[in-house]
Amino acid sequence: MIQHNLHRLLVKTAASLLAVGLCGCTEKIELDTDNAKPVIVIYGVLTDVPSFQEIEISSSTGYFNNQPNPKISDALVSITAEEGTEYTLSEVDTLPGLYRTSVLMSGTPGKRYTLNVKTDFDGDGVGETYTAETTMEQKIDLDSITVTTPEMMGYAFYSINMYAMDVPNKSYYLIRYQVNDSVYNKISKYIVFDDMGIEEQYIQAASIGYFPDVKEKERFTEEDSKHLTFIKRGDTVRIQLCSISKGYYNFLLQCQKEIAGENPFFGGPLSNVVTNLSKGAIGYFGSRTISEKQHIAPARK
Repeated sequence: MIQHNLHRLLVKTAASLLAVGLCGCTEKIELDTDNAKPVIVIYGVLTDVPSFQEIEISSSTGYFNNQPNPKISDALVSITAEEGTEYTLSEVDTLPGLYRTSVLMSGTPGKRYTLNVKTDFDGDGVGETYTAETTMEQKIDLDSITVTTPEMMGYAFYSINMYAMDVPNKSYYLIRYQVNDSVYNKISKYIVFDDMGIEEQYIQAASIGYFPDVKEKERFTEEDSKHLTFIKRGDTVRIQLCSISKGYYNFLLQCQKEIAGENPFFGGPLSNVVTNLSKGAIGYFGSRTISEKQHIAPARK
């Protein structure tokens, strides 16, 4: 069963629901906590769903600075497909540092896309160009999901379970989830795993995580509750199963290990986080294919 193969992931998910959230880590990580010189931060993910694709651009801050990253305006941003089609992204008037395509676009599995960002980040009067490439992975089709009602250690949970066929070759996956209108779109909430042990097998009733029943909320401290996702009978639960590259997979895992990273970043340059951006920029330009299903949380038996 995939539950066993993904034990390292699911134990973190379930156990942290009883402790301090989804992003605990016991590995010792070396962090540069000095107020290092700011660097440019670029982050964006191209999807196969027709939409206004987005890139965020900001500047890093000191590690102990609790303020949001300063946004970078007036950059020239474009995404070019391997056959030469270029898409220009313009800064959103009401959201500085957020750049969006002017037309609906989508990526195609197997194709390579290049990001170009030109901005005078160092203020010397000459614009620097930062680039990155991503190749969109083969799509995995999510057949269905179910929501069940297990009890563990005296707590009532809801388990979200998925059904899908693993695609050929080594594969890396990202799961994002939504409960009713609440979208958990932060890197710290992402569930990432590879297909070790389940290569080209059918993934049947694999639990992606265990979420406390809302009736258990009073048993948690207010601080712990901030990190938990509670589900109740009748909630609409939606998940996206995404195929991602090995590089983007490593980036997400390392963000979670370093500082429970969010989207966008909030700290100084992370010492151990990979990037595919040129010229010393941090962040990542990735891609993902998306398959989405939803289910209604049932009554407890």
